[in-house]
Amino acid sequence: MAGVVLGRVVEFEQGLPWRVVFPETEHAGASGFLRELAVSDCSPATLRSYAYDLLRWFRFLHGRWTAWERAERSDVREFVEMLREAPVPQRLNRRSDGPAPGSVNPITGKATLGATYGSRTINHQLSVLFGFYEWACAAELGPLVNPVPAQRSRATGGRLNAHHNPMDSFVIHQRATYRQKTPRPMWRAIPDDAADALFGALRSHRDRALVSFWLSSGARATELLGLCHGTDLDAGSNTITVVSKGSRLRETIPASVDSFVWLALYLQQERPPIEHGGPVWWTRQGTPRPLTYHAARAVLQRANAALGSNWTLHDLRHTAAARLLADPAFSLFDVQTILRHASVSTTQIYSQPRLEDLVAKVLEHHARPRPAGPVIEPVYDEAAVRELLGLPA
Repeated sequence: MAGVVLGRVVEFEQGLPWRVVFPETEHAGASGFLRELAVSDCSPATLRSYAYDLLRWFRFLHGRWTAWERAERSDVREFVEMLREAPVPQRLNRRSDGPAPGSVNPITGKATLGATYGSRTINHQLSVLFGFYEWACAAELGPLVNPVPAQRSRATGGRLNAHHNPMDSFVIHQRATYRQKTPRPMWRAIPDDAADALFGALRSHRDRALVSFWLSSGARATELLGLCHGTDLDAGSNTITVVSKGSRLRETIPASVDSFVWLALYLQQERPPIEHGGPVWWTRQGTPRPLTYHAARAVLQRANAALGSNWTLHDLRHTAAARLLADPAFSLFDVQTILRHASVSTTQIYSQPRLEDLVAKVLEHHARPRPAGPVIEPVYDEAAVRELLGLPA
């Protein structure tokens, strides 16, 4: 039937947490690949992301009456062309009075998401498909080849520049075929006055506690939402214990006193369920349920709608990093430890000057009066000095 979207990604409570059903049964190839990732200790969020990438590929091939085992390089090329031009289905339901796709918000200076798939999304899709076909070839699922072009560095095998001779210059490796150019990573912290306005637009003590913790600790959104009673909160030392996104280790990070004050108000006045080992953050409407990432993002979206801004949850982490780096008491490595970056080069991104700071400095530079030129001291005869130096009278 025309208009029917085939396949779906299904969550399971036991075994493999995320699986691809296409068209009406579990896809054996996708489940095998995702099981390999799960055994390799990939997070459920990664499995979910990869499952949707595979589903998008299967739907594309189904429209071309091509089995995934028979996909060719030309199919990958046309798939990339489709992603560059086709609208993202989730963004078709924009509000009629909402900003145009790709337009710049006048308050934050940030561009809204475009109507089509971004370059990073396309590159991630190609990486997933390359890994999927590499696994399928190694598992001998049939006489097939990998239709996705490999990265340039894979031609020699191993990591790029793993055995580089320090006496030779580094070679600039080109992007793999079909990979898109990606813009330089940019970050945008929320100015103090805008952060105050955002905080004032929140509707509950729970939301104020959440934003205060994000701004003071620099924790990622999902890390903070995973806090549990009895194990992760220490008001006496003003610290919280989170499960880091990358290493998935339990790590303790500092938070502000104000954050714990807002937390106490939330627990006292809104009275969410409190159980040892239970979640800290709960929904406020209907039957209490643990607060999810999408529900927390909706909280910020309501505040954005009231202010006309488009700040994101990750901007709160950027703001915490910028505030710490602006304090001379913190070194770059101190901030790296608090943010739990694997490499200090990631933390250095936050040391790049922000556009608004550069604009303020340029305006200050032009508004500063020009220094006066050299003058002749009154104790000297001006005419004699000018004649001595050859200056015009």
